[in-house]
Amino acid sequence: MLKRTITGLIIAGIWVLFFVLKATFSNVIIISTAVSKHPVDLGTLIFDFLLLIMGSLGANEILRVFEKKIIRPHRVLTVLYPIILFPIMSLFGVEWAVVITILAMLVVLAVSVPYYEDVTIEGIGLTFLSMVYPSGLLVCLVAVNHLAPFSALVLAFAVSPAADVMAYFVGSLFKGKKLCPNISPNKTISGAIGGLLGGIIAAILVCLVLHPASEHIFKHYWQEILAYGVVGFLGSLLTELGDLVESLMKRKLDIKDMGRLLPGHGGVMDRIDGLLFASPLVAFLFCAVLPMLAV
Repeated sequence: MLKRTITGLIIAGIWVLFFVLKATFSNVIIISTAVSKHPVDLGTLIFDFLLLIMGSLGANEILRVFEKKIIRPHRVLTVLYPIILFPIMSLFGVEWAVVITILAMLVVLAVSVPYYEDVTIEGIGLTFLSMVYPSGLLVCLVAVNHLAPFSALVLAFAVSPAADVMAYFVGSLFKGKKLCPNISPNKTISGAIGGLLGGIIAAILVCLVLHPASEHIFKHYWQEILAYGVVGFLGSLLTELGDLVESLMKRKLDIKDMGRLLPGHGGVMDRIDGLLFASPLVAFLFCAVLPMLAV
């Protein structure tokens, strides 16, 4: 427990550092509209670098567990995917994610032809999965980083850990009926409810703390708080779903953790599984839906 807590604090410290760097250098414009559709500041690029590291480390962990089922050229392409994807999105626009992803999938299929003796349909499918999970889902956080208010980015990173921590403590305290015993025997319904409350509380705190210095989506303060609370609730649901999905994968693969980089937590994928599932929601709401509802 102590090792897990120390590692968790270090991870949180790294995230906070990158948030501080983003806020500090947000006024340093280094890419003009002549190159990109939107001006890009140094702080945004620094945070993109964090997402690139997360995507690359996560991809390597996924490839490690699928290694024997994916041919070497496909493993190389999977590693190159985030390394190419994130810088192009940073420099030329988030919309490039679609182009790069489709091209990557086409290259995977094309490379399969000369390796027809070794490649399998299962291997091709696992290659696509290794690209989407995590790098493809992290694209949503790149979108939030570039297009949404600063508070939305903080929200994405605050809800999932808060839901995880609250679920652990509430579940340990009240125990009770299991949530999905065949997938994750230690998770309880009481813990799941605690996780939802934790996500809502974290989201509202983000709104209260950052509201004065953030872009306002709604005219009235209570509308902002309500919107953040709803996102916190839905984000917590998706966080718990992401945790269950990864537990399902590990059970099917007969492994305890996706990696060993983070003592007490396993690997990067074991730490960000909930974040990966919550990030599309934050991107969808703050980059598309809420701006249209702004009054």
